[in-house]
Amino acid sequence: MRELTIPCENDGDENATEMARVWLGNGSCNISLLLGMYEDAEDSDIDELWAWGNILSDIAQHIANGLKQSHGWDETQTMSSLRKHFNAAIKERAPNLQGSYVDEH
Repeated sequence: MRELTIPCENDGDENATEMARVWLGNGSCNISLLLGMYEDAEDSDIDELWAWGNILSDIAQHIANGLKQSHGWDETQTMSSLRKHFNAAIKERAPNLQGSYVDEH
């Protein structure tokens, strides 16, 4: 099994929290998400969907930046292509996704 390294920027932060894991295995994409962290927090007024929108945006920007560094790709073109493919996948693939919510509280 091939796991990624935890970013060193989290070293020493007792409140660092893993929000998502994405695995490609056995012919499919498998995802674990920490859903409801903002919604369930007693002292948080952060909108859960706003937070996930920001997380998805951060992931896209890190992809564009990483591909620029590793492969010399243009960040603006990469972001444009990611948006195009993301919107197409939401329309075409989302209705067929399967899975279940596991409450680990």
